[in-house]
Amino acid sequence: MACLNYYYGVLNLEPGSTQEDIKRAYRQLAQQWHPDKFSKQPEQLKEAREKFELIKEAYDNLIQLSSLDASSFSPKISVRPPSAEEHYSTGIAYLQAGKRKQAVESFTQAIRKRSGYLKAYQARAFTFEQLGLHGQARADFDKVAELKRAKTPEVNALNEADVAFQQGFTQLKMRKYGAAIESFTTVIGLNPNHIDAYRYRSQAYFRRGYDEQADADFKQMRDLEQQAGSKAPFFHRQSSRIWRCVHTLSRHTDVVSGVAIARDGKKLVTSSYDQTLRLWSLKTGGLLKTFSDHSKAIHCVAFSWDSKFIASGSADKTIKIWDVRTGALLRSFGNLIAGHTDTVTALAFSPNHQFLASASLDKTVRLWAVKSGKEIYALKEYAEPILALAMGWDGKTIAYGGKGSSISMRHTKTGKPIRSLPTDEQPNRAVAMSRQGFLLALASGADIVIWNRQYQKRLFKLKGHTEAISALAFSGDNQTLVSGSYDKTIKLWDITTGQLIDTLMGHQAAVCSVAYGLNGKIIASSSADNTAKIWQRG
Repeated sequence: MACLNYYYGVLNLEPGSTQEDIKRAYRQLAQQWHPDKFSKQPEQLKEAREKFELIKEAYDNLIQLSSLDASSFSPKISVRPPSAEEHYSTGIAYLQAGKRKQAVESFTQAIRKRSGYLKAYQARAFTFEQLGLHGQARADFDKVAELKRAKTPEVNALNEADVAFQQGFTQLKMRKYGAAIESFTTVIGLNPNHIDAYRYRSQAYFRRGYDEQADADFKQMRDLEQQAGSKAPFFHRQSSRIWRCVHTLSRHTDVVSGVAIARDGKKLVTSSYDQTLRLWSLKTGGLLKTFSDHSKAIHCVAFSWDSKFIASGSADKTIKIWDVRTGALLRSFGNLIAGHTDTVTALAFSPNHQFLASASLDKTVRLWAVKSGKEIYALKEYAEPILALAMGWDGKTIAYGGKGSSISMRHTKTGKPIRSLPTDEQPNRAVAMSRQGFLLALASGADIVIWNRQYQKRLFKLKGHTEAISALAFSGDNQTLVSGSYDKTIKLWDITTGQLIDTLMGHQAAVCSVAYGLNGKIIASSSADNTAKIWQRG
């Protein structure tokens, strides 16, 4: 990564200065050192040109980088100009952030630093292609060919398999799946153990509808990863970390059926067959409040997205809405003549916290207006008791299933059908949808089935639990899936590779529910052993 602090120093600015500060400093220094001012001073003209170029380079980098999310970069303090390698790394980071024009500039600066930098020419050529600048791309590809003919040391570092892989990866991103398959096949021909070539060829096959070939490549990738002991995908991610139980919450007197983490990262709520809800501090594990009004066992609980409300569903056939700050019961949905007619099994708030979806053993899903308590619609087409319900992170889709042979997907607002996904002949006790993209995870007995819900494609199964899976939750970054099971364990899965990352053990009975904190460092679980646990990574 380019050394941003060096550039700030060039412009006489403090790190983190605003765009306006950067522009103001650039105007002042550019005026001071513009070469035209030294046209009659030959002895200073060379220095002015060098300083003017450096000032412009600093300005271009800081303006471009300031428009990106700071979390994408980790600048290092430096007292030297960035190297060619650092410019190249910056370009790669820009590509990952979708900033192609800035990537071109960074690759260009890398080439200026090192005239024979083949990898920079190669990357810039691919980027020009993505921008539709085919003339510039051809010129860079010609330069790559020239460097290869010259047999420079750079070529030795970038073998044919590397070049073919980069080309295939770019084609995959551009949705040129047939061309990508050919490129990755070339890579595999040159290097039969190239794990990432199998990974991304599998994706290309899947996009073209070649499911058998995709499955074969995915299996080969998994086999190679096991042989190599590798868990990392092509773009580096952090390896799995150690998770440990930091708090065991044991104030309930019966099965702890549900658990939910507030999006503010400060609170946790649990539901129990003892007919109470309890609010806890995530940091200390201390009990904050107890909510009590249900007349039978509580089976599920949910936090609103603004962390202000809690919803609970019970065997008493009602849903109750609670004020987190005061602990007051605000309203109750359902009664003897309206609402669900059997146990409420699952709940999900919409992102705008105006609506609440509920599922029940009465074979219906219902949508409620949170403020008024009015039932908006009831879906009654499912032929079996419904055990699982999830709402997409955009609030537009709900998915639900249970003891039937399918997962039903509906438009949240209207209840109109979107599609139905077939399932194995196993009870579907949990379903989860990823935050971005179109992944859907489904608990099918002791296995987890991953679907691409947009294309209605079944991707792969995750196997590892020995008894039925009861709960699923995606991490906020969509990289990890956590599952809870009747086998008393909690497992974490790398959703990119399908590999098992970690197994958390400590509950003495079936795990009933799991929740993943948005920061990725906290998991909460509840169990039939009458406890809930808070797990922390690191």
